[in-house]
Amino acid sequence: MESPWCEQNISKVSLAEILKCFEHPISEEQAWAICFQCCCKMEQLVQGLFPPFHSVLIKGPGSIFIHADGTASFKVCHKSGESLDVGSIQQPEDKLLECLAVVIYEALDWGIDSNLERELSDPLEKLLCLMLKLDEEAVEQVVTLQDVIKACEEHLSRPSEATSHYGITCRSLFTKYMELQKLVTFIQTSKEVRLGSCLRCYSHCLLVYTGFSQASCWPNIIHELRGGVKLRRVTEQPQHRMPPKERIRSPYELLLDDIRHKRYTLRKVSD
Repeated sequence: MESPWCEQNISKVSLAEILKCFEHPISEEQAWAICFQCCCKMEQLVQGLFPPFHSVLIKGPGSIFIHADGTASFKVCHKSGESLDVGSIQQPEDKLLECLAVVIYEALDWGIDSNLERELSDPLEKLLCLMLKLDEEAVEQVVTLQDVIKACEEHLSRPSEATSHYGITCRSLFTKYMELQKLVTFIQTSKEVRLGSCLRCYSHCLLVYTGFSQASCWPNIIHELRGGVKLRRVTEQPQHRMPPKERIRSPYELLLDDIRHKRYTLRKVSD
C-alpha cells in the first residue's frame, strides 16, 4: 500500500528541498538549465502574462521552484505580505539576475567543505560573473534577461534546442527528487519489510541516480533501515518441502569417500 505522501499530486518542488533531499550540489548542466528556465520565466512576467503581484522574491534556494513540466517559478510578495510562487517583476532586471546568480552559486557549492572551492568551467563562471557584475563588461553595461538567455542558448551546440534541452534537464531533476522521496517514504512507513525488498530498493535507487548522487543515497537508506525498520525472516511458503536432490559428486570425491569409509580391498602385489 502506498503512503499518503505518494498519493499527493505534487507539481513543483523548491530548489532547497531538492538540495536537502540529495545532500549533493547540482551539476553544471543543471545550473545552466535552472538559469535559463528562471530567466525565461522572468521574461514572461515582465511581459505581463500573469496577474500582477507586488514583486518577485529571489532569496535563497527556497525561493525558486522546479515544476514537473520542467519550468521554473518564484516566490513573490503580495502587497498584503503573502508569499506566492507567481507574479510580476517590479525590481530591476539586473538586481534579480544578481540574486539568481547568488542562488545558483549556492546550489553549486551545496554540501562542499567551506575550505574547498569548486572549480567551474570557464563559460559558466563567466556567465555568473556577468550576472554578479564582477567583470568589466558587466560594469560598463546593464546585463539584461536577453543577455543571459542568449548566453545559455549559445552554450549548446544547437542553440535553437535550448528550450527543449533545458526543459528536459529540469524535468529530470524533478523526477529524480520524486523517485527518491517515494523510496524513502516507503522505507519509513514500512513496519516490517523483507530483506529482499530492501535490496530491490537499493538496486532501484542506483538505477535512478546513477551519475548524480550514488555516494549520498545508500548511506541515507542504511540510516533509515537502522532507525525505523524491522527485518524479519521470510516464512517458508511451501508446507511440505521436497528433499533436495543429491549433488553429483566428482570421481575424485567418490574415491575419497571410499577411502574414508574403507570401502576397498587390498591385494598382494607380487615382486
